[in-house]
Formats: sequence, structure tokens, C-alpha cells
Amino acid sequence: MNPRQLISAALLAMSLIAASACTDPNTGPVDTPDSGPTPLPTDPNDPNNAAKDTDCDGLSDKFEFEAVYDGLKTHPGLTDTDQDGLPDGLEVGVGKAVTGTSCTIPADADASMQTSPVKADSDGDGLLDGVEDANHNGKVDDDETHPLLVDTDCDGLRDGPTQGNVKGEDQNANGTREPSETDPRHFDTDGDGISDGVEVGATTNLDEANCAGIFRPDANPGTTTDATNPDSDGDGVSDGAEDTNQNGSVDPGELDPRTSDASGPAGQVCTTSNLRPVIFQSEEGADIKLALPPTFTEVTQIKSGTEVKGLVGYDSTTKVAFLAFRRPAPTNSTTALGDEEELQPAIASKGALSNRTHQSFKTWEGFEAVQAFYDQTGTTTDLKRRTDQLVDALVPGSTGRLSSAAAGVTGNFRVQSLFVHRSNQSLVVVIAVAPLAGVTGGNRSTPAAFSIKDLSDGSALAQFGEPTAVQCERFTLPVAKVDFLFVVDDSGSMKTSQLSLAATAQSAADALNASSMDWRMAMVTSAYHVGAAGDGPNVARLRRFTRNVSKVKSWLTESSTCSSGTGGTCSLPAAPESAPCPGGSTEGANGGCWVGLEGNGFEGVLGAARKSIDDMTPGTEPGASESPALARKDAILVVVLLGDADDQTTGYSTTEENCGTGGSKDKAGSKCVNVLEFAEFFGTNSELSVPKNKTGRHITVHGIVCPAGKACGCSAGTTCTVTTGSREFNPLPANGPQRHASVVNATGGVLGSILDTASIETSMDAIIADTIGQAGYKTLKPPIGASIKVAMENVRDPAVCKASGDIPRSTVNGFDFDGSARTLSFFGACRPSSETTQVAVSYQYWVDAVKAPDGGAPCEDDPNYSETEPDHCTGPLLGCNETGDQCVCKPNCGDTCGSAARCDMTSCRCIPIIN
Repeated sequence: MNPRQLISAALLAMSLIAASACTDPNTGPVDTPDSGPTPLPTDPNDPNNAAKDTDCDGLSDKFEFEAVYDGLKTHPGLTDTDQDGLPDGLEVGVGKAVTGTSCTIPADADASMQTSPVKADSDGDGLLDGVEDANHNGKVDDDETHPLLVDTDCDGLRDGPTQGNVKGEDQNANGTREPSETDPRHFDTDGDGISDGVEVGATTNLDEANCAGIFRPDANPGTTTDATNPDSDGDGVSDGAEDTNQNGSVDPGELDPRTSDASGPAGQVCTTSNLRPVIFQSEEGADIKLALPPTFTEVTQIKSGTEVKGLVGYDSTTKVAFLAFRRPAPTNSTTALGDEEELQPAIASKGALSNRTHQSFKTWEGFEAVQAFYDQTGTTTDLKRRTDQLVDALVPGSTGRLSSAAAGVTGNFRVQSLFVHRSNQSLVVVIAVAPLAGVTGGNRSTPAAFSIKDLSDGSALAQFGEPTAVQCERFTLPVAKVDFLFVVDDSGSMKTSQLSLAATAQSAADALNASSMDWRMAMVTSAYHVGAAGDGPNVARLRRFTRNVSKVKSWLTESSTCSSGTGGTCSLPAAPESAPCPGGSTEGANGGCWVGLEGNGFEGVLGAARKSIDDMTPGTEPGASESPALARKDAILVVVLLGDADDQTTGYSTTEENCGTGGSKDKAGSKCVNVLEFAEFFGTNSELSVPKNKTGRHITVHGIVCPAGKACGCSAGTTCTVTTGSREFNPLPANGPQRHASVVNATGGVLGSILDTASIETSMDAIIADTIGQAGYKTLKPPIGASIKVAMENVRDPAVCKASGDIPRSTVNGFDFDGSARTLSFFGACRPSSETTQVAVSYQYWVDAVKAPDGGAPCEDDPNYSETEPDHCTGPLLGCNETGDQCVCKPNCGDTCGSAARCDMTSCRCIPIIN
């Protein structure tokens, strides 16, 4: 009751002190406390009650005499019948005075949010409605608890005081958080990554309807921590970092947040003072949040008029620049790969691109993404000016560029790009740029190389407003096993490509050995499945699994034959070790050495891969003797395709030129095996489908193939274009996607180019790096790459690598992080000394708190938007629609009206049922 109403009520009460009491002929109970304000006199028989509002609460006397709420009536002589601090009219959504009265009614900021006028605590959480609606405006504001939700923040704790076995948060029920109390408005009061309920032992969801998918039960309520102190045991490591899965139980490998146990590697990297720092740059309009090393001191907004489109930045320490922006997806694209292909010409307009590879994956938030790599010309162009040029090309007409001072380094450039397709309305692009020489060759392990990788691998990007938390994990790292199956086109146009792949074998083996991976390689040709043994030199012939790099090279080296004069070894190459060969036809042409060029011209690389995997799986059991003809069940199985023609498989053991009827070199015919059949065989990135191969496990397929829209496989000495008659089958983009490329993208493999030796080498580097990454230690949360810090008990070579404190980021002697796979790998002298060596890692990770792919929060622009409510709209009656742009009435008002009212869907209000 406002001051004016109090004065009027007092004067009227004094003038009528001797009047006889009125009797309500409708004898329903009235929830009037034993002690409280004296009601103003009213007359239930007054024919003018519909135009009277004695207590000026916004409800007519007639309405109050007749309306029933849960068996009770409001009192027409009491402004606040239940004495919860809110006028009766405000509680039921009335925002204007009764017609004909002179009352002043407080405005209701949200008429759809209605509390009980006869029940002081509508939701029964121990807090008066007027305490929860602290400013008494009828709306749940950002700093208030919800008067209709017993657990506003869904942490499993009652908003008000503890009651019986149900633990509460606001113990003195005053609406103010005291230092000893948790905050009923915040899921995690102390910000340590563990919900308040888990910290204090809550196991029951108090609101199944509204908190499904949010509430987390405590896995061990007997082990509680201080929910108001982020480091309960004072050992320098936050509780959430010690309880690595934040479930309230001390699981194997975890630190105990109740005991000061941050010693050894965990103490060296997980204490707050030892964390690796990162800085954050975010823009609400662009819906971008980036995590960067502190050395990125120059960051500028990219604007279109006054609207912020993105950011452009530069690190003078590593000589790395970036641009990040958001825009609608290109008109012709509905996928991340399509986005990259549509925008690639704009990137190329500032310098010719070469050695492109790309890989499809899902971001940590589940959005479809593509990471693409290019080398770009620009030998006389300064790094900062090239970055500005890319902003010009990709965000034309915008303002905001890097400072005029030159970087002092010029190209050519390595451009690493990330395309995240959040929706057709929201494409986010992040591009990192560095001088090519500074991040390749001998500089592959420089800070610059890792900086551009972390920017473009998805680990640095989040939506605006998404928070982070700290994680500490301890683990051991068993030796990983991988079996490579190379499927090589052995038709007449492939000699140069085979030799180029052979040239990469040694560097691939060196990289695998540096990571202590237990690897083997085998090979079949594109003729493997075409017919039966004897139908061709390589049909049904497997060049068997080996760790001998010379043997792998011999398979791809022209004129390498099995020579009895050298003791049954392949004649080429002779180093670094001899390559034993069978000499006969059991492993294919040339006595099991060079695969040759006599294969079927109607290449079926996918069919050959499928048939050979069927033949070598399910494979040998872990611990059993290896078979050179069978895969190992405990090894990752990886397929690498090398071919200059698209797949022309028409059946399990057949191929046909251009896929048969209706086909041409530009278009696939009608007889091709559906690419979905192959994708389902190898396994897609979807977690909902089980691969249909004999292992039942996902098999990544990589491809070094003819790029889309290009011509490959032309006769020697011929300039190969799409109009050259001798070119190989490679459907033009206008006729649909490439078949082998579609399978590579579906399985999450690297797709590279077969056009020249440099592109083949670049592709193999990416394939080996991805394989090493896939076999590494998978973190429990999505790390920010730049924040990772690692220590271990013992390393392979302590004279070269210091184990304690901070293992360096290096693929020579150190660790690396694969953002798409979310894995850590170790190399050289910095590998764990044994499989039982304890390793510790700390990092910051993103918390997926923003669910609107188009930016901001669902229904953020609707007047009834609420940041605090699960349905993003104020009150229990409203919810955000499927498109996320409008608050609409829930069916039957969200089933909130109860037996005393009905739902008016037109106004979305609960209308009291009059007796």
C-alpha cells in the first residue's frame, strides 16, 4: 500500500470506528492474519460494488467478494490481503484503476506474471512474494528470484530457508544475500564451476518441469564443499578444477577439493597463480567472444556504420594477425563447407591461393564448422596490410582496420580460416594470417604457428556472453595404435602423384615416431575390388601392414620390383632400410613392390576401401599376435584415398565409366553407389548412428584428390583444363558434389589436393597431424587452446625437456592440442617416460550458456524477454517460440491457472472463475 492509500484508509477507518461490522453472505474463508491492518468497512450488498474499490488495490469490491483463489477470497477492505507486500491487483495482473474510482494503482510491468493474492508465498519456497519481487513491479527482474519458482536458479536448493531435509539458500528470508549464504539467483554462487546444489549435497530436482537439463544431482552428498568459497581447501586450485567432472564425488584421478593435495604436476599447473593467462575480446552485436593470448594488444572493431560486425587484431610478438566477423550465410549455401567455397574467391582476390586443405567438424557447441588452410601470394605485402585487405574483401564498406604502423614482415602468407555455420542467418568467420616462412618448415613449432592454429581451430571462439571456468585434469597416456590403409589409384595417369606421395612417407613416419604412436601402413589400389583374384595384378591383393618406411616408399616408386639378387627385397628405394617382398603375386604387381599403372581406368577408390576393410576386419584381438593381413582391434583404423578421378563404383565388386547411364566426365551417371551408403559404412560425425562396418567403430576417411571444378589426369604433356578431352572423371560443381569428397567430409577427414607435389605434401602433413590428434588424450571439457598448461612426473629425456612446471608447446619436443578433436599429444623428449607417468593439464573451458544461434538470447528483443527464466520469457504463462524471436502464450497458459481460474489464450491470462 502506497503512502497516499495508507493515509486515506486511516482517515476512513477513524470516521467509521463505531459502524457495525459487515457480513459477507458468501461465507468463503478470508485469509486475514490474526494480527495485521484493520480492514476498511465494505458492504457485500451494495449494488454499486462493481464501481467501487474500497482498498484501492485495482480490484472492484464486487470482484473481491466473488472471486475465489484456492478456496480463499481476497478482502475488499485490505489492499494486501495476504500481507506479502504486494497489492492484490498487482498479484493478479491488474494495471489500471477500477473505472469510476479515484484510486492510484501501481503499474504492473508484466501482467502475465501472476502470483496468489491470498497466499503470501505463492511458490512455497520460504520467501514472501513481495520479497522475491523486491521492487514490487509485478515482473521478475534480473536481480530478483522468481515468486512462482521454488528453485529459481535450478541448483536443487530452495530459494528461501532450509525446510526439513530440503536445503535452502536465503536462510533469513530477507531477499538479500549475506556472506554466509548462497545466492538463489545464481547456479554457482562462488563461480568455481560446481553448482551450489552439488557443493552442499543436493540430490533431488525441486522443479522437474523448469529445471530439466539444468539441475545436476550430487553424486556423493557425503562429500560437501563450501559453495561460497571457490577454493574450499585453500590449496590454490578451485573446487571445480579439482572435481573435474563437477559431480560432487572424488572420482579416480581427481584432486579432492576438501583436502590440500595440489602437489606434483597438478600443483605446478593447476593452482590459480600458475594458470596460463588469456584475454577476452567480445562484441554483442557480432555475437562473438574470442579468447586470445595477452600478446594480442592491438584489437579494433570492424563496423558497418554504427553496427559492430567483428574484430581485427594483431600480435606484434608472434607476428600474427586475425579478423573475425559475423554475417548471414552466402545465398547459395546452407553448410559450413558451402560457406567456405562461396567466400573463398573473396579471399583469393587479395592474393592467389594454393595448397588448400580443409576439414569438417562440429564445434564444442555443436555447430557445423570447417577449418580451411591456404598458402597465399604476397611477397611484397606487409602482414598488417594483407589483413586489412582481407577485411576489405570479406566485410566490404566497413570501417576499422589495423594501425598504420607496418608489421615489418611480408608474405607469402599462411591463411588459416574457420567457418562456423550457426544458422543460415549467422555465419561466423575467423581468419588467422602469418608469414608462410614463419610457420612452416623448420618453424612449424614456433609460437606463431600455434597461435594461428588456436585462432582457427574453434577453441578460441564462443558466442557473446558465454562464460568460462577452470579445469584441472590428471591422467596417464597409453601408447596409441593406428593402422593406415592407403587406397591408391593405379591407373595410367597416376605416376607423378604416386611418386609425390612416396616423398611424404619419411616425414609421415618421423612425425608418427616422434609422437610414440605405434603405427602400421598397408596399401591396396583402386582395382582391389574389381572382379576376383587373377583378374588383374592388383585385384584382391593387399600390400600388407608394415612399419618399414622403405617398403611403403617402394609401393609408390616407379620400376621398384622384387629382386632375388638383393635377397627378396624391393629394388627401390635402398634406404633407409631394405624392404622385404614376397616376389610372387600374393601382394600385387611387381612382386609386391611398385603398384604400377595397369589398373582399371574406371577407378573406384571408395569401393576398394570398403572391400579391403571388410577383408581385414574385425581384426586381431588386443594382446594377440599381429597379423600383417588384418587390422588390430585396439588400433585406430584410418583410410587415405589418393586418386585423380572421382569414384566410379557401381556395385560391391564393379565399376563403370562415369558411373554408367547418363554419365560424362562432368556428371555422374545413374549407376553409382549412393555416397550415403559409403558414409554410413565408414561412419559419419553424427553421434546418433553406428557405423555399418564390421568393427562398429568410426573410420576416418581422408582424401588427396582432384579439387572440385578442376581437371586432373590428362595425357602427359597436355595442359589440363575442364575442356580437355583426356581428363579424368570429375563432376563439375554445377552437377553436384564430388563423391569421394562427400564421404571425406561426412567422416570428418582432411580433404586435400592432388594437383602437384607441394599440395600432396601439405595434405599428408595435415592427415598425419589429424591422426596424431585423434589418438591423443581427450579432455573432459572444451579447452581454450591458448590457456592450456601441462606438466608431468617424468619425461623421456630430461636433459632436453623439463618435466615440471610448463611443458613447451612443440611438435618436436613438447605437446600440441587439436581443437577439433579436443585432444593433447606429446612429442620427442617431452613424451611421458612410461604409460603410468602421471600428467596434469590445466585450462579454461567454455560453458555453453547461450543457445540462440542467430546471436544474443532467444526472444531477447521481445518486451517480455527474461534473462533469468528457463523459457526466456517473463512469467510461467509465456515461452519463447520455436524461431526464438517472440514470447507467446504457452498452451493452456503453461498449466499454471489451477482449479480457480481458466486460461484466456487471447490475452494469455488466468481469469478467476466466479462462483
